[in-house]
Amino acid sequence: MLRNVKYYHRPNKIEDAVALVQTTPHAVYLAGGAWIVAQGDPELETVVDLQDLGIGAIEATLEEIRIGAMTSLQALIDHPDIAALGGGLLARAAGFVQSRNLREQGTVGGALISAGPADPLTTALLVLDVELSYAEPVIHKAPFMSFVAYRDRLINTRALLTELRVKRPPARAAAAFEVLGRSPKDKPIVCAAAMIEADEGLPATVRLALGGAHTQPTRLHKAEHMLRGQLPNTDRIAAALTPALAELQPPDDYLGSAEYRLAMAEVLIRRAITAAWDAARRGVSGS
Repeated sequence: MLRNVKYYHRPNKIEDAVALVQTTPHAVYLAGGAWIVAQGDPELETVVDLQDLGIGAIEATLEEIRIGAMTSLQALIDHPDIAALGGGLLARAAGFVQSRNLREQGTVGGALISAGPADPLTTALLVLDVELSYAEPVIHKAPFMSFVAYRDRLINTRALLTELRVKRPPARAAAAFEVLGRSPKDKPIVCAAAMIEADEGLPATVRLALGGAHTQPTRLHKAEHMLRGQLPNTDRIAAALTPALAELQPPDDYLGSAEYRLAMAEVLIRRAITAAWDAARRGVSGS
């Protein structure tokens, strides 16, 4: 409950919304509201409603899909262009974020800001070609991977996420997403995503990401480099993953020990690599 809220603002300009939050003590952006209500911050006094900022639409072109930060998670799943993107990678990942009722309420921006180490949406976005826009209040653009690395700084400066621009994968690219949870529809304990582009029978582009195996969802750059241009058979996958996984620091909690998470991460990323490569070499489109 938000028992101590005294002031409500509903600006229609992004710069006004950011200025209000950055200059007002105990103020917060109000998007879907699920996370704010769950936190129940007793010091919260001011909410700045984002409904009138015009950042809640999905726009698709031949080259990219633009996703407003106020887009609901369920709208992300239901949109036909998102459902086709990367063989359904992003839509499938979004389905693990919350229950259906909370996905109708929660927004893409809110989910990314409050994401935990095993967040499936963040993990899936890491293997796509994504540019993120945020306001401080001037609009800045950054690769999605940079946002993940510096998310805490953006939270501390009270920046506002405004948009994601997702480039459509090449025709010879394919993606895969693997999940381990307490139940088939539960939030992931560990998840893995892979995007591979095939060229002349070999992987030309390889992007791999894990959630729940480190302090935040993370790319496996060393493994990507070792697999690029090489036929990803069992031995090469094992050789590529060993040094990459050795650098991870998995959480250790009631859902799984660090050792368990790391072991499951290896299983899931192997499956994702194999599935993505099989689809890419068959020419299954990822757009």
